[in-house]
Amino acid sequence: MFESITNIFVPKGKEPARIYRTRIGKFQGWVSVIINGILFIIKMGLSLVVGSISLLADAIHTLSDLISSAVVIWGFNEAEKPADEDHPYGHGRAEYIATLIIAILLAVAGIEFIESSISRLMNPEPIVSEWWMIGLIGLTILLKELTARYGEFLSQKIASGTLHADAWHHRTDAISSLLVLGAMIAGRYGYYQVDGWAGLGVALFIMWTGFEIAKSAIDDLLGKPPTEDEIKEVRHSVEHIKGVLGAHDIAIHSYGKDKYISIHIEIDGNESPASAHDISENVENTLKEKLGISPTVHVDPIYPNHPKVQEVRAYLDTHYSDHEWLSNFHDIRIVDTEEHHVILFGINFKPGTTQKLAIKCQQNIEIGILDFFPEFEVMIKSSGLHQF
Repeated sequence: MFESITNIFVPKGKEPARIYRTRIGKFQGWVSVIINGILFIIKMGLSLVVGSISLLADAIHTLSDLISSAVVIWGFNEAEKPADEDHPYGHGRAEYIATLIIAILLAVAGIEFIESSISRLMNPEPIVSEWWMIGLIGLTILLKELTARYGEFLSQKIASGTLHADAWHHRTDAISSLLVLGAMIAGRYGYYQVDGWAGLGVALFIMWTGFEIAKSAIDDLLGKPPTEDEIKEVRHSVEHIKGVLGAHDIAIHSYGKDKYISIHIEIDGNESPASAHDISENVENTLKEKLGISPTVHVDPIYPNHPKVQEVRAYLDTHYSDHEWLSNFHDIRIVDTEEHHVILFGINFKPGTTQKLAIKCQQNIEIGILDFFPEFEVMIKSSGLHQF
């Protein structure tokens, strides 16, 4: 059903994916603005007639939904702007700012209604509601939940954290309206304090939602590490290219819909500079075409057929290929001269590995290699916990 509705109002044409994504985001924003506007008028009108603090809080919650949906539209409009001199990576992170604004609005509304609800608990007032009013609130709950599910559907369709946050904003409004519904029914039987408790519950729920959304937005703004699936997809795409012997130090940075990547590839050191250039260009073109990622490629020449390199790789594969913290080894090189006998290579760690565990792991590897190759020194480069 949701797919059919989307295809009617936002038919997919031949435009680029980023344009379609923006159209979907703004469409969801306008749907939310219209629905929230109607529901705010209904709830505010009923709150004035009934005299319910919880219903008033719920009306303001819906108003914050309306404002946040307008912010969603703004965020997608900003993200659509191309890169310029002041923003060389585009405006994609405007989506994260929009999400953070939504969270702040929720937190402010929650604080205000905690105060009002406590006041109502200390001084309960009678609330008068008719069954048709209760039924109307029930309909708003149903409409809000449908809007939340549609928003969640669209957020998955275009992989948007902003739409996901907006969808949950709708769902919290539906849940808070459910509390209001209970308070209105209780008020008909003389349990007026329930209104204050329901208002307090709504306020706390609003604040909790705001905190969760803010945490996600801040993580995106600061920069989250790529997922294991993203790394596997990049590595799988690159390592199947002719001439690429391995890939490591993969770092992915997200700017809303746009992603930028830096990656090191290993090639045979006997390749000519022209061949190395062609291989790196193939990697760039493959990542752009398959994943829509703008890459920066660093070429590491290695000598995989060197006997000592093969010995070291065999040792590492035998002892550490299934290690719980290690992701991979790379750039295995040997310096074997009259004055220097050194084994050099790099290691990457799996997501979730702490700095303490990484250091311990590196030390254990050094000890093991020194025992196995006592005539050599060992130099291990750890590429950091955000690269794989």
